[in-house]
Amino acid sequence: MKKNTLLNIAIVICKFLRLFYFIVFLILTGLFIHFQVSPSSYENLDIKTKLNDNGISLGSTSYKIHVDGKAPDDSDVFVLNKLKWTSLYFNYLKFTALLLLIYLCVKEFQKIIDSVKEIKTFQKVNVSSFKKIGKYLLIISILMGYSSFTFQGGGKSGFHISFTPLVLSLLAFIMAEIFKEGNNLLEEYKLTV
Repeated sequence: MKKNTLLNIAIVICKFLRLFYFIVFLILTGLFIHFQVSPSSYENLDIKTKLNDNGISLGSTSYKIHVDGKAPDDSDVFVLNKLKWTSLYFNYLKFTALLLLIYLCVKEFQKIIDSVKEIKTFQKVNVSSFKKIGKYLLIISILMGYSSFTFQGGGKSGFHISFTPLVLSLLAFIMAEIFKEGNNLLEEYKLTV
């Protein structure tokens, strides 16, 4: 196949994204460790506005504030250094899992692009890669949907169904079926020749 610039650009972008997600993981881990060592440096960091959900989704969110005689201000409850350690570990593991799954999606997509570049488009490997991408995106949708932050004076929890990863997952499964049919046609063609 002649040199295809678009496929080469897509491969470079995939490699860049994989590196980017790895660096984000290192930064997230560094912040997690720094928070363990020095939680006092995160005093007065109100994160309630950062806990709000964005994007197109369906679901519900509930805020709970523990009241001891008087209603505290949100800036006294939703402060990062008042986050309970169970919530901190849960959210660290959740975001790490999300980064890993996104990294794996990009890796599988890069494998597909590499095989298309080598004119091995309708191979079973590509069908398998699209199915893996679809499964990863379903798990991403579930992980992104559930949120729980527990603070010393209250908390926020909710479940939202985000449509973007679900639609992408559906598209990946459709592409897997298209490539599967292409593979079947290729096998039939090889048998008739």
